[in-house]
Amino acid sequence: MLSGGGIFSLLAQTKSITGTVSGPDGPIVGATVLVEGSSTGTTTNSDGKFVISAPASSTLVVSFIGYKTQKVAVAGKTTHLSVILQEDAQNIEQVTVVGYGSGSKIGTTIGSVAKVKAEALENKPTPNVADALQGKVAGLAVYTDSGEPSSATSIRLHGAGSISAGVAPLIVLDGVPVSTSIFTSLNSNDIESINTLKDASATSIYGSRAANGVIYIVTKRGRRNEDIDIVVRAQYGISQPATSKYEVMSSSEVAAYQLEYNLINQAKYDEIMASGVNTNWRDYYYKSNAPVYQVDLSISGGSEKTAYYISGSYMNKEGTAPGSGLERYSFRSDINVYARDWLKFGANVTMSFDSRQLAYTEINSVYNAAFMSQLSLPYESPYDENGKEKETISGYPNPNYMRKTHPSGGKNLALHGNAYIQITPVKNLNIKSVFGTDAYAYWSDSYALASYFKGLNNGTVSRAHQNGGTFTSTNTVDYNFDFSNPDHKLYLLAGQEGIRSDALTFSAQRSGQIRDELMLLSAGVGTPGVADNKSSYVFNSWFGRAEYSYADKYVFDASVRRDASSRFGRNNRSGIFYAFGAMWDLGKERFLTGNSVLSGLKLKVSYGTQGNAEISNYAHISHLSTTAYGDKVGLYNGSEGNPDLGWETQKLFTVAVNVEFIDRIRFEAEFYNRATDDLLMDVPVPATSGYLSQPKNVGAMVNRGIDLTLNVDIYRTRDWYVGFNATFNYNRNKITRLFDGLTEYALSRAGICYTIGHDSSEFYMQKYMGVNPDNGAPRWEIIDPETGERGLTEDYNKATMQLLGKTYMAPYTGGFGVNAGWKGISFSADFSWNYGKYLVNNMLTFLENPSLAPAFNRSKRLLHAWKEPGDITDIPRQDMNYATQFDSSILEDASFLRLKNLTISYDFPKKLIQKSGFLSGVKIYFVGRNLLTATKYTGYDPEVDTNISLGDYPNTREFMGGIQLTF
Repeated sequence: MLSGGGIFSLLAQTKSITGTVSGPDGPIVGATVLVEGSSTGTTTNSDGKFVISAPASSTLVVSFIGYKTQKVAVAGKTTHLSVILQEDAQNIEQVTVVGYGSGSKIGTTIGSVAKVKAEALENKPTPNVADALQGKVAGLAVYTDSGEPSSATSIRLHGAGSISAGVAPLIVLDGVPVSTSIFTSLNSNDIESINTLKDASATSIYGSRAANGVIYIVTKRGRRNEDIDIVVRAQYGISQPATSKYEVMSSSEVAAYQLEYNLINQAKYDEIMASGVNTNWRDYYYKSNAPVYQVDLSISGGSEKTAYYISGSYMNKEGTAPGSGLERYSFRSDINVYARDWLKFGANVTMSFDSRQLAYTEINSVYNAAFMSQLSLPYESPYDENGKEKETISGYPNPNYMRKTHPSGGKNLALHGNAYIQITPVKNLNIKSVFGTDAYAYWSDSYALASYFKGLNNGTVSRAHQNGGTFTSTNTVDYNFDFSNPDHKLYLLAGQEGIRSDALTFSAQRSGQIRDELMLLSAGVGTPGVADNKSSYVFNSWFGRAEYSYADKYVFDASVRRDASSRFGRNNRSGIFYAFGAMWDLGKERFLTGNSVLSGLKLKVSYGTQGNAEISNYAHISHLSTTAYGDKVGLYNGSEGNPDLGWETQKLFTVAVNVEFIDRIRFEAEFYNRATDDLLMDVPVPATSGYLSQPKNVGAMVNRGIDLTLNVDIYRTRDWYVGFNATFNYNRNKITRLFDGLTEYALSRAGICYTIGHDSSEFYMQKYMGVNPDNGAPRWEIIDPETGERGLTEDYNKATMQLLGKTYMAPYTGGFGVNAGWKGISFSADFSWNYGKYLVNNMLTFLENPSLAPAFNRSKRLLHAWKEPGDITDIPRQDMNYATQFDSSILEDASFLRLKNLTISYDFPKKLIQKSGFLSGVKIYFVGRNLLTATKYTGYDPEVDTNISLGDYPNTREFMGGIQLTF
């Protein structure tokens, strides 16, 4: 029996301990807090707080999936602990950002998620932050196929899952779906991380919008109980065309060529040679030192009840092509208020305004600098004898002059934001409402000035205005169950989401202005041309998610979502999508615990369905259109519609293994099978119906492949760090069913034919077979349709159209990089690559076409053209009858290896900087983008993400230096 003093002694040894568990992004919901060596434990609530009774001499073990477990001794500590968990280099990449519910990271190691952190995104010399993702995520193909400063980026995950519907991933900003324009309106220095959700376990809760994966952007935010942190950045650099492999003739070469083929006479040749003019038109049209500069300011911090992050940014980037550039102002505010233990609310607003000038990029146009920089004759000078810039070059308007007399641009105002309120009426029960908006207003103007010599005193003004917004309302209820045995965890979530989008466009055009100073619609004559359009769509969704784990070793989750969309017919408006998955963390099993070689091992599997609704808003409706009928308005049947039009569906199976060796080598392998059914396509219908096509759910395709990711800590000490990372993806796309029993369907003049058993991006054209050495005639392959016998023909029209086994979507993509640091000096180099990408270089139909020889410069390859019997060459005799054809001779290997980003920085010693009394950090850095490119493609840039390159604005190379001050 215990005495009274013994009882009081035991009570004194046990005390109630409160605390908060946080990570780099703020409070952690659902972290486990255990008394070491006992079964006593608890989990953190929606604010990351916990309460536990523990002996005064005990140690608490704090853990959460994706973070390193931390032990905290109770002895000598206050009764309130603040525990900050550090991300686990191997596990944090597997934590799925769900975006619904009360936690910032609710989730599981089941979902396949690739995370790109802030340091890989900051201080990049391009307005489009998505450009920095290239090569960083296995399976994510990112292409910046234009040097226009305001241009968008093409993004695909695991190939193209559709033929006619959208193939871009869903973009989510802090829990709210947004458009891809967010990548050009958001300041990259405001981003905490970009997470790519790839498998069904991670994406199915987004249902109808997740068929092509999800890219979840997490922005920076302040933290409670932290001092004010002020960061100022300033950077300046220059841009120039990234590469140009066109090899065109010099003045002497093209003059000799024209003389040889009687395109000029001897006197003209002598005049050219005597002039000494040899103009490099690429250098004339494109700047090699176009300036780019940016200034940022951010302020963050927090009190006991409030956390805030406020930032502003100014960027000005001049384009390398004539008349292009971007000036952008951006502002962001994130405020979170913890009003009561049971109540918190906040708002996150991103606003940007930009003014953009657009280069003239009409395809195959003599007004396009990309076009004429190759074709202008080098023996002409851009300046007349008085040193004045010429209005015409080689008989065509000078693109520089055209851009001055035909200015074009726009102004864009974008607002992305959300506001939320969350209440916790009882422990672990969270009710949350979020309202989000993605709104824009865009004004554009284009002119043909009255001073333009071809339309003197007859100018033209075109103006347009577009505005719209997508509004999202999300309401969720979630509950974290407390069990007496903390090894058991169960999380349930239910929610509803409504989305409405509205868009309005208005444009007007009028001609007849007589002065450049009066380029107004009201200053023109005649009736102005006017057009307007409006459209809307609505989604309504219900969803739920359940997640169970035991000892963080065995994790199971399931989700279901029902979506209804106004884009589909009344008979198929709703779709139900689901997913389930499992994970086994073998590294926590007894037989692997403490293994110094195999320090981590996880197996994951998931299966689920998603839908694709990325089609036009009214394809399902049979509607009337208007047309002019004399001075009256007439009506005609504009669309047949389809009341049975429904969801394009996808079934996604994924299995993955994550391995870690000696705490330094982390390797992930992931196999996926992505089957798409009920493809949304415009199917041709008989002409007697009065329509060209009808939208239907037909066909099927599959994408099957593997993702590999490797991260290695090569050397790591207190002062040194050297690391290596690499990503790899192989994707095989195959069409498995078309429509109306067809086995193939060719696209007119696109060089593509959809064929069962083949890739949807495989080229279909005549196969060029070189030159007949006897007569210099071009030859093509001909295949007997009955016997399959192959032969040669010199008649292009008789050559066999055939699949070439080459695709414009690369089957192999990836990247690799090295990063190193020594004390305050750091270095990183990131490479991206793809293999098996092909591209039609349409410029060759002009550079190598004999019929265009008198007017344009020629490719150097023509110096090796056939001239006499016996010549072995692939360039035919220079005969006007041998025009360059749309065949495999202009299909080029566009595989490339590119040094995407290079960064060198130096952080000054904090002890030295802090002596100033007001500075807490100083960092200087240099950034290079697209510094090196290795490719066989002879056009301007191999990143063009389409089947045909048609005089595209060349991609850019940047050099930039900057300084960052922290106060």
